[in-house]
Amino acid sequence: MSQVSLYDDRPVKQMVYPAVVFLIVGMFIGIFISYNGFLKPDAFAGEYIHFGRVRPVHVSVVTLLWLLSANMGLLYFIVPRLCGVPLWSVKLATATNVIWWPTLILGAFSLPLGTNFGWEYAELPKTLMGGLLPIKILLAIAWVLFAINLFMTIVNRRHEQMYVSLWYVMGTLVWTTFTFIVGNFAVEWVPQGISRVNTSFFYVHNLVGLIFTPMGLAIAYYFIPKISGTPIHSHRLSMVGFWSIAFVYAWIGAHHMLHGPQSQWLQTTSIIFSMWLIVPVWTVVTNLLGTIKARWEMYSKSVPLRFLTMGVVFYLIVCLQGSLQALRNVNELISKTDWIIGHAHMSLLGTFTYFAMGGVYYVIPKIVQKPLWSEKMADWHFNFTLLGSVVMFVALWVGGFQQGLMWANWATGSSYAQFHENVSRIPFLATVSAMWWWWFARLIGGVFIFTGSFLFVLNVMNTIILPVENPERMQA
Repeated sequence: MSQVSLYDDRPVKQMVYPAVVFLIVGMFIGIFISYNGFLKPDAFAGEYIHFGRVRPVHVSVVTLLWLLSANMGLLYFIVPRLCGVPLWSVKLATATNVIWWPTLILGAFSLPLGTNFGWEYAELPKTLMGGLLPIKILLAIAWVLFAINLFMTIVNRRHEQMYVSLWYVMGTLVWTTFTFIVGNFAVEWVPQGISRVNTSFFYVHNLVGLIFTPMGLAIAYYFIPKISGTPIHSHRLSMVGFWSIAFVYAWIGAHHMLHGPQSQWLQTTSIIFSMWLIVPVWTVVTNLLGTIKARWEMYSKSVPLRFLTMGVVFYLIVCLQGSLQALRNVNELISKTDWIIGHAHMSLLGTFTYFAMGGVYYVIPKIVQKPLWSEKMADWHFNFTLLGSVVMFVALWVGGFQQGLMWANWATGSSYAQFHENVSRIPFLATVSAMWWWWFARLIGGVFIFTGSFLFVLNVMNTIILPVENPERMQA
């Protein structure tokens, strides 16, 4: 039986096609916020477009409508091929997607109307239409159906031995279910006050650590060897990386609240596990870059491999940052500054969006059985995106570090009177105005990223829609 007839890729298309479109929607909203919220505050004024209403829309679109949805589509592609069997139920996948998209779109774009749930990264409303549309419950149902479908595909696999990507897939199916319940439901079940804040930041950090990290690494571990045409550097290292992430990551969310009104033992525990995070990160990066090293010449020839490789590099930087930021003295300087915004963007954009883009570039020609519409446009997409990413990250890090130094001046002296004198010399608004040029650089970086992403969407959609002009390219 040919691969074309063995694998039904309709579920892949149902998730990846819309997700690609929402990528540029989310990035456009981000550029709008960068200008209207920072460079020229409320240049476009209105109740529904100020920062507090639009920022959660940006977060929801880029994390859920783009990244999570694209990753789910890529897992629909990866899991059957690693198992050697078709997806367990294409009908169940279609039903999942029918629930997923309308629910998520209505939830995300209702936020300017004031439906915000009130917790970071969990802003989607519990219900809409006076309680008739339970947004969060429907999303939970869709995710459970997705998980059942992939688990059953793995259970019915033809190959007994499981490749590391399947381990990460199974991990993310379990961890995402638990993390989503904690951040969107259980946060209201615990006592009010610091207990809810602790619960929220368990969710916030594990949205990255136990949802996007295992998803992204499943994608990277599959596509890097596939594109480079070489086996994974070390299967043993891949297992060390998986189990150490499983052991370490859940404990480090509290490092977001160092120096806050929480137990010192919890702060110290989060710092210790944050330092231990270096172990899985180093094993993963060594393994993936060791795989690429065997065919390094492919880096210049393959745009998907370039995105995946730079995603690995950014993964190393962002995780080393995360460990160092958890140290009390470092955290004291950079916490709550724009440094953290740069750190978060390097994680979700520089690492996991790069992984997803690399995966989409590989998958689209396979599922439509046509070559990529324009390799040159893909090259420009990579160049624009990498340039814009570096400009944005550096602007936010340097500007955030400057913010931290200015705020630290307030803490000199030994009395409350001295603190007031320091604040009078460097008022808070002065620290805001000092960031203008760094925010301008962030906007420039964002424009480059948006331009590259527009080329990405144009290239993918033309590959899907337009006929092949030269049939010889398809045969090649």
